[in-house]
Amino acid sequence: MSSGKKKHKKQVRNKSKDWLMDYYETGRAFDEENRRRQEEEGIPKPKGLKNMNSFEWACVIVIVLGLIGCFVRYVVLKI
Repeated sequence: MSSGKKKHKKQVRNKSKDWLMDYYETGRAFDEENRRRQEEEGIPKPKGLKNMNSFEWACVIVIVLGLIGCFVRYVVLKI
């Protein structure tokens, strides 16, 4: 029934992944450049939460919201 030839599957590009990775890598390079420039100029590094980049802030916010959700579900609603 088949002619013996294998069909080549079309490779699918994940454009949203490419876009997100490009956005992440650009932001990371920008952040590293800013930190390097500040070290060269002798500007003191801020300590604590002021030294976090946007990705780290997003992770902290997601964790805090998850903890609040768990607290509301198991303590307030008692489910």
